Amino acid sequence: MQYQNLNVIDPHRETTQSSFSTYPSDNISNYTAFYTEFIGTAMLVLSIYAITDQRNRPAGPVGSAFAFCLMIMALGMAFGMNTGYAVNPARDFGPRLFTFCAGWGSKVFTIRNYYFWIPIVADSLGGVCGGGLYRILVEIHHPQPQAALL
Repeated sequence: MQYQNLNVIDPHRETTQSSFSTYPSDNISNYTAFYTEFIGTAMLVLSIYAITDQRNRPAGPVGSAFAFCLMIMALGMAFGMNTGYAVNPARDFGPRLFTFCAGWGSKVFTIRNYYFWIPIVADSLGGVCGGGLYRILVEIHHPQPQAALL
């Protein structure tokens, strides 16, 4: 990457940082961003459980890949405008550390009222709740396999 060109295009490092990690839209509060990330991640994990559960009707390898692609696309269209749908702490925090080290400075953590913690906490809690919701609503209601009679 050409560092000199970044200095010309974005001398204050405010617009190019969003190329690396996720940031909410200007009109979105941190409260809304938290619930957007929480619900998006919960839906993603719940759908992963549903697609990969072998006691459901398995979709097969091609069908599973197609279902995953459709789910990611639907999440992007539903939640992408608000926060860029991080839906994974690693997708946001790692690039944020890179931009901190690469010259964007501490504002990658302080911008938008310290938004940096939301993709970490909301995505972690959303994943746990989405997985737990699937287990409570679906998985425990599967019939138990019968023991073989001798």
